Amino acid sequence: MALVTLKQHKAVAARLRAERERLGFTEKQIAQLIGIPIEQYQKVEDGQVDPGLFCMARLTACGFDANYIITNERLRPLQEESDLLRRFRELSNKGKSSIFMTLDALERLAPNLQSNIRKNIRSNLDAIRGKFKID
Repeated sequence: MALVTLKQHKAVAARLRAERERLGFTEKQIAQLIGIPIEQYQKVEDGQVDPGLFCMARLTACGFDANYIITNERLRPLQEESDLLRRFRELSNKGKSSIFMTLDALERLAPNLQSNIRKNIRSNLDAIRGKFKID
């Protein structure tokens, strides 16, 4: 009896790819960092090969959220979330109240706004990375 189904392998592989892309790494860079051939790493991202626990520590050291890769739940906030939280905490009570009122209004007007905002932020970051050739 298999401990992990093919569907679970594919889901882990998709989250691994998403994390790599979020952090702006290439497949080749990650393969080198974890010490495996690029072809082997591509099989990992395709869900054909189990990444194994040994590489999770190395990936975590590179900024990957291993908990997210394995469970699909983030334990630590992304940098943008940390920045937002820091800035929110610096606001006066009136400023915080304004933020909550704005969020409530946006929630009523556009239920899918959160995912659209995240997509726009990510595409803007990708454009900046491309402009400055950040790998």
